[in-house]
Amino acid sequence: MPIIKDATLEKVKVQIQRRNALLKNFVELYAETTWDTVQLNVKAGLAPTLYAIGDEMICKYTANGVEYDFTWVVVDNDREVMWEDGTVHPGLILQAKYATIESVQLDAPEHEVATEQTALDGWYYCSLSGDTYTMLNLAVGDTIPYSDYEAVYHGSINNKDVYQYGYNRYLMSAQRQWLNSDKLRNEWWTSQHPGDTAPAQLGTVDGFIVGLDPDFVSVVNPVKVQVAANTVTDGGVTDVMYDRFWLPSIEEMYGVPQAADVEGAYFPYWKTKTGLDEPSNASNNGRIITVLNAQASAQYCRCRSAYRGTASYAWYVSTTGSLSGTTANTAYRCVPACAIS
Repeated sequence: MPIIKDATLEKVKVQIQRRNALLKNFVELYAETTWDTVQLNVKAGLAPTLYAIGDEMICKYTANGVEYDFTWVVVDNDREVMWEDGTVHPGLILQAKYATIESVQLDAPEHEVATEQTALDGWYYCSLSGDTYTMLNLAVGDTIPYSDYEAVYHGSINNKDVYQYGYNRYLMSAQRQWLNSDKLRNEWWTSQHPGDTAPAQLGTVDGFIVGLDPDFVSVVNPVKVQVAANTVTDGGVTDVMYDRFWLPSIEEMYGVPQAADVEGAYFPYWKTKTGLDEPSNASNNGRIITVLNAQASAQYCRCRSAYRGTASYAWYVSTTGSLSGTTANTAYRCVPACAIS
C-alpha cells in the first residue's frame, strides 16, 4: 500500500477543517433565516435541497388583539408557479398547519332586498314565504308582487339555493376576499356581482393579511389558482385567478377531484400524511386539522372546490379528515396555502 506522508495528512487535515468551518457557517446562517433569504433560495432553485416536505416555518399572526405563532408547513418544495404577467417561476408551497382562529362564510345568502316596482333586465327575483324560497317567473317590466310574500330578493343568478344558502363560486366568494385583504373589518369585502350580500363576519374580523407579519407577506407572490365552477349556474367553466393566499382544493388535499388536473396537483405533504397510495375522500386521521390557538379539538376547514352539481354547496375537510360538502353560508375555519416564488 502507498505510504501517506505527514505533509499530505496535514493538507487533508486543513481541508477538513475548512470544510467544517464552511458547514458551521452554513448552519449558523440558516439558523437565523429571514423570509428574504427563503425567497432568494427559492428563486435560485434551491428549495428542493434546503426545505423538505413537512418542514415548518413560523411567522407572527395577530387576531382580535392576540398575537400567535402561525405555523406554515412545506407541502410542496418543487412546483412551478405562474405570476399574473404569465412568467413561470420556481415555487415553495406553504400551507397553514393549524386552522385559522377566524371562521368566515364562503358566501352569504344573497339577501339583497328588491325595491324596484317592476322587474329589471338581467335580474332574477326570489321570494320568501316562511322557510320557502321560490324563483319568480317575471318578465322585464312585470310588476313585482311584494304583497304576496314576506320578502323578495333580487340578483344576477337564477337559482333559489343561492338566495337561501349562498353562492359556491370561489372566484366571487367572501372568504377569498378575506384571505387576500389587508383592510380592516367592515372594509375588506365588496360586492362581486349584482345582488351579492356581505358575509356575517365583515364587521367582526379584519382581513387575513392584516394580522400577518409584513416581512412574510412581502415574499408571498400572487400566483395562478384555478377552480372548476359548478355546472348548474356557471356551465362548469374553469375560473382562473391570481392570489397570494388561497383555500386548498380537494385535489390538493389528496382527495378525488371532480375535474382532473384542473384545481392543482395534490400536495405531497397530504399524500404522506394520509399514508394512501391513491387519493380518497374518506375519513383519515392524517387529514384531521386542529385550530391555531392550540385547542386539541378537530375543526371543519373550507376548501375552494365547488360541489359542482349544486349552486350553493362547497367542499370542506371534516373533523374526521374526510372531504365532503355543505352550504356556502356555513362559516368554517380554513388552512390557507400560499407560494414563495
